[in-house]
Amino acid sequence: MFKKTVKKGLWISTGTLFLLLAIVGLLLPVIPQLPFFLIAVFCFMRCSPRFNVWLSHQHWFTHLHDWAEQKHWFKHIKEHLPKPKHKNHTPS
Repeated sequence: MFKKTVKKGLWISTGTLFLLLAIVGLLLPVIPQLPFFLIAVFCFMRCSPRFNVWLSHQHWFTHLHDWAEQKHWFKHIKEHLPKPKHKNHTPS
């Protein structure tokens, strides 16, 4: 129980750190914001099953998931991503 709580706390704190870096990236043109934002979303997905389910039901996520499946690097991270569950989703 304690180990699970610590692990969840680490995911939340890491996600918050990367979200803050993404916000700084929005304000400063030198720092890219998109990679930090994507890492933050990944961290929040790992710590919250509710957020994971919400994300998998988003329409834009299904398009992103379909695009990523066509890339060679996707097979390495596929087990960490939720399956898209959008009602109107038709795989291409």
